[in-house]
Amino acid sequence: MAERMKNSVEASFKPETVAQLCVEYWKLSKATKKAIERLPESESRRLKGQLNFSDRQLALLVDQLGFKLIDFEAEVFHAGLSTSADNAGDFADETDLIVSKTLEPTVMADMKVIRLGRVLVEPTKSEKE
Repeated sequence: MAERMKNSVEASFKPETVAQLCVEYWKLSKATKKAIERLPESESRRLKGQLNFSDRQLALLVDQLGFKLIDFEAEVFHAGLSTSADNAGDFADETDLIVSKTLEPTVMADMKVIRLGRVLVEPTKSEKE
C-alpha cells in the first residue's frame, strides 16, 4: 500500500502533470476575467484584486519551476510555432494566418516543449481583403 501511494505521489509531480495544472489555472483565470468584466465596478474591484494576486502567484511559481507559459495571441502562425491550431484546416495551405485566440498556452522548460498549446487562427488582414 505504501509503495503504491509513493508511486502515485511521484507520478503527480511529473513535469507534464504540473504543466497541465498550470494550463488549467491559466484557463480558469481567463474565464474569470471575462466574468468579472460583466460585473458592476463596485462588485468587481475585490475580485479583480484577488485574481491579480493569484495570477502573480502563478507567475512566481511557474518561474520557480523553470517553466514558461507562452500565449501566442496576435503572432503570425507558422509550422515552427510550438502550438497547434484547432481550425487550421479551415484555410488553404498558402493562406497567411495569425493567431486570433490562445485556447491553451504552450508550456516550455529549458527550451523544450512540456505541453503543446492550442490556438485559433484567422487570415491576416492582407488575406482578408
